[in-house]
Amino acid sequence: MDKYFMLMGDIKDSRKYDQKILSETLNRILIETEENFRDKIITKLEIKVGDDFQVVVKDIKILLSILLYLDIAFMLENIECRFALGYGNIYGNINKTTHSEIMGMGLTNTNEILNKKNKKYSFYIQNDIDKTILLNTIGMLMEEVFSSFTDKQKIFLKFKVIKNKDLKEIKSLMKTSERSIYYFAERSKYFFIMNVFEQIILSFETNSNKLDQNYFKDIKFDEEL
Repeated sequence: MDKYFMLMGDIKDSRKYDQKILSETLNRILIETEENFRDKIITKLEIKVGDDFQVVVKDIKILLSILLYLDIAFMLENIECRFALGYGNIYGNINKTTHSEIMGMGLTNTNEILNKKNKKYSFYIQNDIDKTILLNTIGMLMEEVFSSFTDKQKIFLKFKVIKNKDLKEIKSLMKTSERSIYYFAERSKYFFIMNVFEQIILSFETNSNKLDQNYFKDIKFDEEL
């Protein structure tokens, strides 16, 4: 049975929002996200029930990219969302039409984590409690880092993450200096979160030699005789 990466999410305290507006906004964000990652997902990004949604991918890098995209998209609409990222067994008819024909421990337990853990970012790695604990610790740090932004920092993240603009383009769009753009990038913790994602991606590298080379790429160790 193959293992896959999956992202699940739901709206926190959804009853406090106007339900019609929330439904329209949620559907629009999911449609836009799916269109943006259409060639990189293996199931439809869609609502399961209520305001719960999920998507399955093969690649941890894509999973984290979708997480960041959704997180920023919801933040720009002042909607609080919780996420659960999982890695585990999935079987059935895996397709881009519906999620109703797939099941497995990966899906079941990731959904359980989403429902029971009152955290913004939760992780479940099947049969790997050490990595699960480590990633959930990182998730707590991510929640603290992404706790508040100024309006200009939000605009920067919109252009960088949602619109996929480079720093030079953002400088022009925001009509500001290069120094200010780097300031917004640092204060919005964009560079920090990219570094965190890089470390998470490395944690799933199965080739130990490649992992050593990537993790210690800037360090020269003495070789054993």
